[in-house]
Amino acid sequence: MTISTNFLQENQSIDQLSKDGILLAIAFQFHPKNCILIIDQESIFNTSFPYKRYCQKQNEWMRQYKKVYRFIEGDVELERFLNYHFVEDEAEYQLGRTFNRESVMADPTPLEYRFEECFVEAFGEEALKYIKREYAFITEEGKTAYVDYALFKKDGTWIAIEENGVSYHHPNIIGKTKYRQILKKQNSVIDANGVVFRWDTESLANRERIVDELKEFIGSIDDYLIQYSMVSQRGFVLHEHQTDYLNDLSGDRGEGKRSALVVLPTGTGKTTIALEDMKRMAAGRGKLNALVLAPSLDLTRQWEKESIQYQKKVGHIEVMTYASAARQYYKDSPGKYHYVVVDEAHHGVAPVLKKAIQHYQPEFMLGLTATDKRLDAQRLENVFGSYEEKLDLKQAIEKGLLCQIRAFRLESNIDLSEVRFNGKDYVSADLERRIRVSSRNELIVDVLHQYFYTKLPGKSGLIFCVSVAHAKEMARLLTAKGFKAASVDGKDNHRQRKIDQYMNREIQFLCTCSLLNEGWDAPHTSVIVMARPTLSRVLYTQQLGRGTRLAEGKEALYVIDVVDQYGSFGQVSNRPWSIHGLFGLDYYQAFGNLFERSGDTSEELVLLESTHESLIKLQPFELFTMQKVYEDYLSVEMLARELFVSTGTVNSWLLKGEIQADVRIPMGRSSIKLFRPEQVAEIRQLKGLREHTEETLVEDFWAFIDERTYTFSYKMYFILSLLEKVDSTGDADIQGLMERYRAYYLERHEKGLKVDRENCPYTDRDFIMDDKILTQSILSNPFEKFERKRFMYYAKDLKKISIHHRIWDELTRGDGLERLKSRMLEDLKNYFEPLGGL
Repeated sequence: MTISTNFLQENQSIDQLSKDGILLAIAFQFHPKNCILIIDQESIFNTSFPYKRYCQKQNEWMRQYKKVYRFIEGDVELERFLNYHFVEDEAEYQLGRTFNRESVMADPTPLEYRFEECFVEAFGEEALKYIKREYAFITEEGKTAYVDYALFKKDGTWIAIEENGVSYHHPNIIGKTKYRQILKKQNSVIDANGVVFRWDTESLANRERIVDELKEFIGSIDDYLIQYSMVSQRGFVLHEHQTDYLNDLSGDRGEGKRSALVVLPTGTGKTTIALEDMKRMAAGRGKLNALVLAPSLDLTRQWEKESIQYQKKVGHIEVMTYASAARQYYKDSPGKYHYVVVDEAHHGVAPVLKKAIQHYQPEFMLGLTATDKRLDAQRLENVFGSYEEKLDLKQAIEKGLLCQIRAFRLESNIDLSEVRFNGKDYVSADLERRIRVSSRNELIVDVLHQYFYTKLPGKSGLIFCVSVAHAKEMARLLTAKGFKAASVDGKDNHRQRKIDQYMNREIQFLCTCSLLNEGWDAPHTSVIVMARPTLSRVLYTQQLGRGTRLAEGKEALYVIDVVDQYGSFGQVSNRPWSIHGLFGLDYYQAFGNLFERSGDTSEELVLLESTHESLIKLQPFELFTMQKVYEDYLSVEMLARELFVSTGTVNSWLLKGEIQADVRIPMGRSSIKLFRPEQVAEIRQLKGLREHTEETLVEDFWAFIDERTYTFSYKMYFILSLLEKVDSTGDADIQGLMERYRAYYLERHEKGLKVDRENCPYTDRDFIMDDKILTQSILSNPFEKFERKRFMYYAKDLKKISIHHRIWDELTRGDGLERLKSRMLEDLKNYFEPLGGL
């Protein structure tokens, strides 16, 4: 009898995942407390079930328990787990064929971009600085693996986030072999003190639901470490085929070098050379805190044995495997160690080890290798000769890690004060209608021709437009002026060819309304034209980032902000982001350097300004960016979320004058309304609202059901229709739900029964026969009552109503569904009794 068989017989399950009575996965509690073991049944590979439910259930387990391991029933990995419980550091690092997803996949996929939008909505415009995309780590087998996103908590734990396409992750589709690899990666995250949250493609389209789940699963964003980082350089030297290594290394430090790579033939005492060099360095500066990284357990034991006699003179020498370092380096301060040794340093180009090496900033780093393979000195210098610094964009530019920025504010007379606002950005249709005017576009082209056709003709650039049509129009105007220009968009069959031509400098300007994600690697980009105004700091920064990389012969990035007229409200205007707003600069010099740095050239600046002497002077101007001034304020949507009511309810209170917005900014025919954070408590007290949290949600739901107060029969028939049409994930198609809802009332019409109370519009048969009108009626009442309390969501793009995952879990566990149905049937009977009965 196997260990897993004994485990299954001796332990009681605490939860499960099933489909139509078919058991797919069983959850067991195991030691230590608050940890569970999920065992997938063979049926999970031959049963068609919604992958969305798989993700929902696992996310709930991950949220509820400290550690959640998952295996396939009878699998050797399960036997190993139950036998050894993942003995720490058993795995040795394996150098495999892989590519660095973090650097190669530098831009988000459409699915990731959708997730990032949800993340920003949940935690604010600055939130992306807390997440690490395409994060590499080492699995329990010692192999390199990646997760889509990682967040690191200050307490040393971390969260991995995966966006999963169904066809690549559903066990019923991919089969046991590929699914086993997914579980190995997931269990490695758990073993490294992390948790894994997954969202499928369809769920990510339900924006409001994902935002709520992110806030619930992640908690306060202030509990996490900022992940801003840029690569800085440290002096590096390669020692190959030399004899007096110790004197060479001492000399390197004397010359200010902070890292070295030594090539030693096998068996020539590389361990002794490193330890002796530590001793020399300690003699000159005092005791060291040293770290040695090695790829295998055998090598770490060898280092530990040989370092014993050096501990007294060197200080503290810590030895660990690559795998162990990869799991914990982010918890260490960069300056924790004074001296770091990387044994078998030719592995340093591997993504995970590279991240650990570049994290640490010791006084000296030594790489050792005895490989007889031809060394790629340039790649190794990139690893050992650089390190990561926690810098934001401004700091990176000031340190010279990104290029200087020179800005030009191109003022137009186009009035955008009436352009509407959709709660996050300008309404695209309004924006396009206002911006696609010949005078504005010709003004942009004239400026480009004046400065980058005759004066600096070698500069290439991007023009960010409001739409595909706008991009094509700009490309046409540029071509007419003599530029080599083209437009690109997602449906362009020649898109990649045009991008390649731009990379090869055969095209000078590309016009686009997208971020140019696919295959984008053009550090020579020297001009960015912001022809599309945006209120999104994230979007503006991403557009700017297409041109900030350093390149040979590139003295600066020239940013042209097209400044339209936006109207004003007192001292407050609704201006979009600009380069000056992004960095908080309130003085302007045409094409002047935004940052003071030594070594920046000025010849180009003199050339550009030679015919415009008046532009040389610094000019003050009114600086305002709404998100910067009011970044702590709450929008109507954010206030509603905090109060656990709908946006409609908040807008109703505003209309009646029961509450007041602290700031109103005109935006088209409407206005942006903002509230001080303190208003949450004030309104809660004014309206007699108790504080609601995710923890009270299920209790709140049943309390709402138990109120049993009905103006009309809507709520009862809505719940019954929902229970009939809901799928195993807690979602219901609005069309099917509406048809079942209508059938209840049609039945009463056909039987000659009283349809409802006198004022109910459903007494008019034509009303309920109109699909559009009836659907809107359902969404307005009763659905809105459930939505405002966050019990349910409506995904407009999917045309689906979703039950909150906690409530759905409660309903599907035990007799919840039957209890709810019985309550509604009982209430219907009592409701219709004075109206002639059911």
